[in-house]
Amino acid sequence: MRGAVLVVVLLATSSASGGQSAPASAQEAGTAALSGVVSDAVTGRPVAGASVSLLAFEPGAPESPVRQPPVMTDPRGRFVFVNLSSTARYTLIATRAGYAVGDYQSPESASTSVLTRMDESLPIMLADGEWKRDADIRMWRLGAIGGRVVDERGEPVVGATVRLFSRRLVAGRQQLVPGPVVTTDDRGVYRIAAVEPGRYFVAVLSVQATMPASAADAPRSLPIGGLEGRGSRPPVAAGVAHGASIDVDGRHRLVLTSFATPPPPGADRPRAYAPVFHTSARTPNEAQAIDVAAGLSRADIDFQLEPVATGTVSGRVSGAAGEAANLLLRLMAAGTEHLGFGSEVATTIVEADGSFTFLSVPAGDYTLLASPAVPEASSGAASSDGRLPKSVGYGSVRGLSMTYPAGQPSIMWWRSEAGAGAWGRMPVSVGAGDVTGLDLALQEATSVRGRLVFDDPEPPDPGGRFPILLEPANGDPSLGVPNAFTTAGDETYGFEIGGLHDGRYLARLISFFGRTWRISSVTAGGVDVTDTGFDGSLGRDYDDVVVTLSRTGADLAGSVRNRDGRAASGVVLLFPVESSRWRDYGLTPDRLKSYVAGADGAYSFNKLPDGDYDVIAVPASQSIGWKDPDFLAAAASSATRITLRTGVTASQDLRVTEVVVR
Repeated sequence: MRGAVLVVVLLATSSASGGQSAPASAQEAGTAALSGVVSDAVTGRPVAGASVSLLAFEPGAPESPVRQPPVMTDPRGRFVFVNLSSTARYTLIATRAGYAVGDYQSPESASTSVLTRMDESLPIMLADGEWKRDADIRMWRLGAIGGRVVDERGEPVVGATVRLFSRRLVAGRQQLVPGPVVTTDDRGVYRIAAVEPGRYFVAVLSVQATMPASAADAPRSLPIGGLEGRGSRPPVAAGVAHGASIDVDGRHRLVLTSFATPPPPGADRPRAYAPVFHTSARTPNEAQAIDVAAGLSRADIDFQLEPVATGTVSGRVSGAAGEAANLLLRLMAAGTEHLGFGSEVATTIVEADGSFTFLSVPAGDYTLLASPAVPEASSGAASSDGRLPKSVGYGSVRGLSMTYPAGQPSIMWWRSEAGAGAWGRMPVSVGAGDVTGLDLALQEATSVRGRLVFDDPEPPDPGGRFPILLEPANGDPSLGVPNAFTTAGDETYGFEIGGLHDGRYLARLISFFGRTWRISSVTAGGVDVTDTGFDGSLGRDYDDVVVTLSRTGADLAGSVRNRDGRAASGVVLLFPVESSRWRDYGLTPDRLKSYVAGADGAYSFNKLPDGDYDVIAVPASQSIGWKDPDFLAAAASSATRITLRTGVTASQDLRVTEVVVR
């Protein structure tokens, strides 16, 4: 009777809110149902007004889930979906303002899994006529980080740019990744909201942007402290300042941007506010980390900016053919070379005669970068205030936005016309005086030219355009993600990808294309480079590249069991035996895979490269950050060794084993 009343109450709530539990076609097709309660993970109290969505993964289309219309939880946090099919695997997702996205987790893992990720949600299988009543979801309340920014006199700094950073595992290596960005108000106060539980670094950014005196000032489109919105607006042409500027030496000007206004000059030289991490650190390696628990708000992360004496850094570019005028140059502090716009210490552009000048550079050790492509990697919730604008004088002509699986940063990659085929890098140390006479040698970017071939009796129609990506093997977003499409109608499926810099790149497919095909091999001049990739630092192009695509691969299936032999839920991890493959595998590894087994314990992997693998089932609580090489080394000692070959479906049953990392 309680169950029957519950369905009536929740359906009435759903109808009143305008939601339905499933479309008519799904209601007629199935006889199963599931219900549960959404609760606060810390207090255990019900979360009313949460939006609960149900994703149905049908066997014939495992990569294309059907999203049921969401339902709202009632005052007791309850929800229900009815008329469900027994053929699909279901995933539950809950959202509500002020909370991280919640998903269905097994009871034994829900208490330890803080950061919920949709691709690690426990799938649900239903039998005909079954009503699953315990599909409960725990949600973690988001926190906030705030404080005050003042100058050397204790006065509030208005319009200072404050950004949140975190360390994420990318390509098997810990990498500093930027997150939300905000500005201080008229009291010097800032607040970064919607912060997930985790460890963070906070920094007040400051960029000294130099432009030639001959450059025109563009009309200011943003107020002091204003950040570029997510909407589109006409880009400022290369070689044009983004607003008001200050004449420093009669030949160059310092541009006022979305950062704190520079302090007055000292007795003998200009001064600046250098970028600073909490507390008073100049680099992220020296910064103090801030731990944020679920629902915790920190309002005491304060900064006092101190003026520092600065010097001028100048020189010339040489080496690469082509026009380098208006090429963006960036001075990056140690450990921040891979970061995007706003993380520079200083910027300038190459002038028509090949010379360059940075004004007001604080003392320190830097890397001077020259590149027509600049990334903006980000993680976590996007800032509601917008994002940092592109650097002064940088005119963008196109951008590429790439969103990667959970735990990986999303990358926005802007490319400028200026110096489109050149890049350069050199160390620079700035002391008490000016640095002059630098020679920045530019190199031509490497290109990859080749064709696609299809290892299949039914190749695709050449009328389509097929995408190929080159991902940086070490996950460094500053190397960009060069890419190209084949030409529609080209029966040779030819492609040309330019823009490779000083790093190693691996060929990958864009995700929607990879649902049908996988890269089975890559050769360059007859030499297999599938795993070694293309090295842009060698300064030579790769011609006669053949990328072979296949619809098939090695398959693995089995079931997860408890010690008593009964089916168990858990996460199955598959990784190569060779520890050298646990790092530098790009942004989308093809040999490190995970699968969340449902209540029936079944799991499967498809279209894998041939090779020797370790496979292990772990509790759901260990499914976050499992690609850490230290974790894999510990997991390997308890894993099962298995050899996979194309065209063969291997079978392996597993028992849930908790990995102990020492």
